[in-house]
Amino acid sequence: MTQFRKISRIDGNGRLVLPARQRKALGLEDGGAVVMDIIDGHLVVQPMDQVLADIQAQVRKYLGPATGHEVDDFIAERRAEARQEEARYPSD
Repeated sequence: MTQFRKISRIDGNGRLVLPARQRKALGLEDGGAVVMDIIDGHLVVQPMDQVLADIQAQVRKYLGPATGHEVDDFIAERRAEARQEEARYPSD
């Protein structure tokens, strides 16, 4: 892992300037969302899209591989449930 060390300052509004080299190394873009954590006394800054991708990868382990039909399956289940409710509680 490449490390870049740079001294920066925190301004009166609490803003921290990340130098261009560090932003580029992290894949951060102007105006992009980041997630900040403090881990063992260190500030860790990650792009939001990377954090979301990591979370999705962790969840995917428990869900199994995507089939591409998840939305269709969900809609079919909801329609079947609606038919059962309509049969149970007629509206006339």
